[in-house]
Amino acid sequence: MKISALRTLFHSALTPLYEKKEIDAIFFMYVDYKYNIKKHDFFLNPDNSIEFEQSDLAMLANGCPIQYVTGKTIFYNIDIKVDPSALIPRPETEELVSMIINKVKTLTVLQSYSLTVLDIGTGSGAIAIALAKNITNAKVWATDISKEALETAKINATHNNADITFLLHDILKDASKLLPENLDIIVSNPPYIPYSESSNLHKNVVNYEPNGALFVPDETPLVFYDAIASVAQKNLRAGGLLYFETYEKFHAELYALLAKKGFKEIVLWNDLNGNPRFVCCKKL
Repeated sequence: MKISALRTLFHSALTPLYEKKEIDAIFFMYVDYKYNIKKHDFFLNPDNSIEFEQSDLAMLANGCPIQYVTGKTIFYNIDIKVDPSALIPRPETEELVSMIINKVKTLTVLQSYSLTVLDIGTGSGAIAIALAKNITNAKVWATDISKEALETAKINATHNNADITFLLHDILKDASKLLPENLDIIVSNPPYIPYSESSNLHKNVVNYEPNGALFVPDETPLVFYDAIASVAQKNLRAGGLLYFETYEKFHAELYALLAKKGFKEIVLWNDLNGNPRFVCCKKL
């Protein structure tokens, strides 16, 4: 099939689910990941032929995310294997990683020894791997409640030559004794979407990505933040930093929770789309 004809086929099959720009984004990601055909190569050679797998388009037409169809994504310029055991890493989370890396560069005290980092709820391992690859001599731990997600994360760490210690751990049981102590940084992008808002999400998220990594009870939307902050009180060193990705509707509530627990220098950030998204604070 000519690649130009495949693009037309994508638009015909996916129009009921996505807008035109989104379909083009999915198409160009598909041919890049599956056939190593970059966008500029497509426009230079639109009549090139490829062996197309019809089942891939059928999966996409049923709402399966493109990343699960291709089995990979790019996160912070790193190849990450993805499957339904873990959330697909988002561009917003790349912003969180960038904030941490840039902060480390400004803290000369943290550059004089091996920095210790814990990623709680690592999923595919994207955050932990990006930090391990971009912070010199960092010692990185990563936890998750899902054995399947940890297996995916371990594969990704090996593929990217990232030295990370993985721990099977349920943060809501507060087994902090299993976690490393005297940490410099704890980071987490925990579940934060109330179940009542699931109907507002695209079906490719709700039907395919692990619900346990997405949703929290409506009555306790900050349950994971509360548990992680309690662990941070015990396991961060004095002056250690806690970073969260958050849900915009609970930004102010999270600020109040952290202040009540005694954290200082609490800073809120918006993402590049202007949505309240990130929080950083310090243990004194």
